[in-house]
Amino acid sequence: MAASLAADSAGGARLFVDPAVFKSSVHGQVGFTCTMCHQSISDYPHARVIPVDCGGCHSAAKDELEGSVHGRVHPTAGTIPATCADCHGSHDIRRPADPQSAVYRLTQFQACAGCHSDREKMARFGQGGVEAVPTYLESVHGRALIQKGLSVAPVCTDCHGQPGTGAHEIQIVASPASPMNRAHVIETCGRCHQGIVTAFQRGIHGRRLAQGNADVPTCVDCHTEHAVQPITSPGSSVYPSRVPGTCLRCHEREDLNARYGLPSARRESYLGSFHGIALVSGQLTAANCESCHGAHDILPSSDPASSVAPGNLVATCGRCHPGIGAGVTGGKIHVASVREDINLFAYGVQWFYYLLMAGIILFAAGMIALDQYRHRVVDPRRRGRDRA
Repeated sequence: MAASLAADSAGGARLFVDPAVFKSSVHGQVGFTCTMCHQSISDYPHARVIPVDCGGCHSAAKDELEGSVHGRVHPTAGTIPATCADCHGSHDIRRPADPQSAVYRLTQFQACAGCHSDREKMARFGQGGVEAVPTYLESVHGRALIQKGLSVAPVCTDCHGQPGTGAHEIQIVASPASPMNRAHVIETCGRCHQGIVTAFQRGIHGRRLAQGNADVPTCVDCHTEHAVQPITSPGSSVYPSRVPGTCLRCHEREDLNARYGLPSARRESYLGSFHGIALVSGQLTAANCESCHGAHDILPSSDPASSVAPGNLVATCGRCHPGIGAGVTGGKIHVASVREDINLFAYGVQWFYYLLMAGIILFAAGMIALDQYRHRVVDPRRRGRDRA
């Protein structure tokens, strides 16, 4: 193979293939020659160079790619988004298990980032977001892969590729065939998190999702998609102080509450409670939504198996308040308005304490004001009279 193969008539660039690089590639190692891939260059100079058809050897991969979002001609761009060479390279192709491969598991994100972090290229194919790869690298999955070298951590193709076929059949998320489509997210995450998925399927959200309900949350609604963080991270959407906000994205919606007969004013009733006030004040051990209702196997209070069913409240509250009595089941947990939710006596007691505290503050302020008046006005006058 000559060092300088040809000159590009348009730009005059030298087309160079390093013989040593090609020889170390998977094709070079099995003895491929140039013309086994470039079958149109049997003569020189080359009158016409036909693009390499990888499908001649890799027919299954070719069929999978042509059926994917990467291999179909984009309706507005007029070209296919990615070719074999865009991901695997050209003359330096190596097996995926080779650490120097462009699609090696620990560095696969770099191949994906070549397009998905290119704002201009993504815009050409109707995609505005370029944050998928950077946010993935900062996620619990990305840090496990990059910082800890855990090859079991999920990479792009684990979530977006088809089970059994891998990277070539990637579909847009809106496609029913995509593993990240809403209908398949639970199954996809369950490949690694099977125990959690089993618990989710026992809960009301999982049951409704199995029935095709479009309102219930899936994994990515609570944990996000690419930016998943561990629950111990303050940036996590399920960090203790952020759990109420995550849950309230749905449970504060009046249309959903009306549709399913759920109680309203969840924000006021929780944030106005001792638990809510303590949590907002920075006491992360204070009970949040998950502490009482559970995380994945949430059930309505009318279900005897629910952690907030009347028969289970003593045990649930007892996790934080050992020895709590059965009387806890007699009162309301979420109280938006004392006057409406409890009784007029409690409402009166509440206002009595409001007035008492206001009176104490006003009395103390008055005493301070009188004392200052005495020091600044009365005493100077008295001392003046004494000197006279």
